[in-house]
Amino acid sequence: MSKRTKHKTTIKHTTLKDRVKKQFKGNKMCITAFEMLEQDVEVQTTLEDSNRMAIDRMGYSDHGHTHSLIVTMNGLKLLNTLSVGVQPSIVQEGTGTFEDAQLIVFLACYLHDIGMSVHRQGHSAFSVALALPILDKIFAKTYPRDKRKQVHIRNHVLHAIHSHDKMIHPETIEAGIVGIADATDMTRGRARIPFEAGSVNIHSASAMAIERVVIKRGEEKTVRIEVLMNNASGIFQIQELLEQKIKSATQLIEHIELYAVMAGREDRILNEKLRVL
Repeated sequence: MSKRTKHKTTIKHTTLKDRVKKQFKGNKMCITAFEMLEQDVEVQTTLEDSNRMAIDRMGYSDHGHTHSLIVTMNGLKLLNTLSVGVQPSIVQEGTGTFEDAQLIVFLACYLHDIGMSVHRQGHSAFSVALALPILDKIFAKTYPRDKRKQVHIRNHVLHAIHSHDKMIHPETIEAGIVGIADATDMTRGRARIPFEAGSVNIHSASAMAIERVVIKRGEEKTVRIEVLMNNASGIFQIQELLEQKIKSATQLIEHIELYAVMAGREDRILNEKLRVL
């Protein structure tokens, strides 16, 4: 009888944190900042309270740690992919490098919603106020001997945090990326808690139709964003949030193509793929 050798297959489970760190591409400043934020009791408790305000008190979708990580991952992915077609504002203006731009996008994405711990209304301004002492601690480690650089980076981050609201126009490439990244966290997983708790409206129902958001190299433009839906109602989520954020980022609109893609084989009122932008 022939002997059969059983090979054990080791499956490596990639966590959301691992996927975020993959986007740093060896940027030591981002690695340092990420470790500081993840271990900071004040930051993590504030994210917890932001989620409590959003979900438990107001019936909104996730605005806590998971949302923060997803937006950070997508923001860095957008920045890295866009880099072949457009330079970040801090590079164009001659006050920083691409690595500085990565840190700006990372910090603004991670901290953009901490103001939800105060209130939904005006939360972007509250996020700016709460982020200030956090940023000062981080910059003391990442730019220990360069006060001017600390101020440049801080102002970029605060502008990006404030501008993530779709009613506020982003004036930098980095800020535009943060706003768009915020809107890419629209999948059904984020909407499930308020939906199952009875918060059923066009916003939650539309979000439940979104299966996945894919960010990759574009075919006609620099970046292509595909939103995979299981139901045509997902179009509302795309047009009301993501499309508006892209249009608001006027410096980026010519670099991003946006598609809604029907997943599954159910009866469709849309073609398999619909170009939105």
